[in-house]
Amino acid sequence: MDQRQFEALVQRMERFAVRAPGAYRSWVLALAVFGYTLVLALVIVLLLLLALLAFGLRHAAWLSVKLGLVVGALLLVVLRSLWVRLEPPTGEPLARQEAPAFFARLDRLVARLHTPRVHRVLVTEDFNAAVMQLPRLGIFGWYRNYLLIGLPLMQCLSRPQFEAVLAHELGHLSRGHARLGNWIYRLRRVWMRLDSALAQRPQLGSGAIRGVLHWYVPYFNACSFPLARRNEFEADASSVQLTSADSAAQALTNVSVIGSYLRERYWPAVGARARDTAQPAFAPYGALSASLLQHLCAEDARRWLARALEEPTTYADTHPSLRERLEAMKVAAQFAPPSAGSAANELLGERIVALAGAFDSRWREGVAASWKRVFEQTQGRRARLAALRAKCAPACLTVNEALELADLEEELGEGPARALTLRRELLAREPDSVPARFVLARQLLQQGDRDGVALMEAAMQGEADAVLSGCELLRDYWWGAGQRELAQHWHERATQRARELEEGKRERESLGDGNVWLEHRLEFPMLQALSARLRQIAGLKCAYLVRKHVVHDPHRPLYVLGFGVGALAVRRGERERAVMERLRTAVEFPGETLIINIEGANSGLGRQFAEVAHARIV
Repeated sequence: MDQRQFEALVQRMERFAVRAPGAYRSWVLALAVFGYTLVLALVIVLLLLLALLAFGLRHAAWLSVKLGLVVGALLLVVLRSLWVRLEPPTGEPLARQEAPAFFARLDRLVARLHTPRVHRVLVTEDFNAAVMQLPRLGIFGWYRNYLLIGLPLMQCLSRPQFEAVLAHELGHLSRGHARLGNWIYRLRRVWMRLDSALAQRPQLGSGAIRGVLHWYVPYFNACSFPLARRNEFEADASSVQLTSADSAAQALTNVSVIGSYLRERYWPAVGARARDTAQPAFAPYGALSASLLQHLCAEDARRWLARALEEPTTYADTHPSLRERLEAMKVAAQFAPPSAGSAANELLGERIVALAGAFDSRWREGVAASWKRVFEQTQGRRARLAALRAKCAPACLTVNEALELADLEEELGEGPARALTLRRELLAREPDSVPARFVLARQLLQQGDRDGVALMEAAMQGEADAVLSGCELLRDYWWGAGQRELAQHWHERATQRARELEEGKRERESLGDGNVWLEHRLEFPMLQALSARLRQIAGLKCAYLVRKHVVHDPHRPLYVLGFGVGALAVRRGERERAVMERLRTAVEFPGETLIINIEGANSGLGRQFAEVAHARIV
C-alpha cells in the first residue's frame, strides 16, 4: 500500500466514522481481534505440526527431526514476537503531601469525569502532558494509570490553562483512549517484531507470513487512524466541558506559540552560551518562568501563531491541526501567556525548586561533554576568523577562504549584514562560482529577499548536489511569502530529488544480480600507483578493479575492487577481515569504491570481474 492508497483508505474510514461511529469503532476492534487471532492461529498450527512430526519419528525419523527443527525455529520466532513489554514512563514522582494544591485540582477533575484512579503522577522535562495505562498482567489487564506532566509546560501556562490541558489528558483516560491505544500499539509491535525477525532470519514459510503482514499492517493502520484522531476531539470536548472554551483555546494556542519560542529562541540561546563559557554553569529549567514570557517579541508571536494556523491536518500525525481543533471548539485562537504566576508556582509550591534543580542538574550532566567540545571548537574558529581577517583584503582570498570568512563573520563575527556584504563581493569577483552563488542565494532566501530566487535557480542548474537543499529553501521562501502553489511546486521537486538520491544510494550500495561491469579506464600513472600500493598489503593474493554501470548520477564513477586472499576456507575469514581493514584505511582509491571479497559465496562476482578487460590489477 503506497501513501496515496493509505490516504484514500483513511478518508473512506473517516466518512464511515462520521456516518456510523459505533459501527466504525466496532470494525476497528474487530480488526484488532482478527490480528491477535491470526498470531494465535499461527502458533496453534505450528504446535500441531510439531505434534505430527513427533508422531512421525517412528516412520521417518531423520526427515521428522529436520522438519521439526525448521518448524520449531519458526515457532520460536513467533512466540518471541508476542512478548511485547511496555516500559513504564520515567520522571520525578510527585507525592500528594508535596503538592496538595495540585492534587486538589486533580481530584476535582477526576471526580467530575468519573476517571479511573491515577496511580502515579510523574513530572518530566518535556513541554507536554500525557496519560499512560500499562497492564500489570500483560494481555489480562489490571492497568496502572500514569499521569505525566511537563514542568516547562506548567511554567508557561496559567492555572486555568493548565487545568484545560489536564482535563484533556484525563478525558483520554475516562473514555479508555489510553487503554485502547496501548492495545493497538501492542498489536502493531507484535507484527513489526515478527516481520523484522523473519526478514533477518528467513525460515521455511516465512515468505507467506510476511505477505500477510505486508497486507494487514498498513490496512489496520489506515483503518484505525481516524479513531486516534477522533479521540483528540473527544478529549478536547472534555477539556471545554470541565474548564471553559477560552481556557482550552488559550492552552492550545499557548502550547503552539510558546513551543515555537522554546525551539527557535530559548533553547538555541541556551546552547549558544557554550561558545563563551567552558562549563554549563546555569539553570535553564529554573530560569523558565511566566515573567520571561512577558518579554516575548510580539512580532515573533504573531508569526508563529499565523504559521501554526496555516498548517494543515496531515496523515503523518493523528493529531488534528490547531485550526481544526479550535473550529471544533467553536472558538478563536487566543495567545495569552500568564501575566503573573504560572501554574507551576500556584500548584507545585516549593516543590518546583527541587524539581527544577533536579532537571537542571541532569541537563548539565548530559551536555557537559558536548558543551566543552563546542567551546573548544568555537575558540579555534575565532582564531581562524582572526587569521582570515589579518591575512589580507577579502578580495585577495581564494573562493573557499572567502566563503569560510563569510560563514565565520555570520556566526561569530560582525553578523549577517557583514556576511551578506562579503558574499555579494565574492560573487561579483567570481561570477561563475556555483558555491558563491548558492550561499548568497541561501542567505537572501532565508532573509525573505526575492533576489535569492533567480540566484538559487541558477545555482541548481550548475550543481546537482545543490538541487535538494535549493528546492527546500525555495519551498520555504514561497511558503513564507504566501505563494502556496509555488511552495507546493518546489516541495514536489524536493520530494522527487530526495527519491532520486535514495534510489541512487541503493543502486550504489547493491552488488546483486543484474549489474553491468565496465572497464575501469584509469589513467596509467594512477593505475600503476594503485597497483603498487595494493601489492604492499600483506595477505592480498589478487585484486580486480571494475566500474559499475549506474543510472543515477553516471558522471560520478562507481568503482568496485574485488580481492582474494587465497586461504583455505577455515582460515579465510580472519585473513579476509585483516586485508579488508587495510584496504579501507591504508589505500587511496581514485573515487567512490566498493570493496568486496570475491571468494566463497562471492566467487560468481570474481568470474564476472575476470571477464572485464584490464580488470586484474594484482
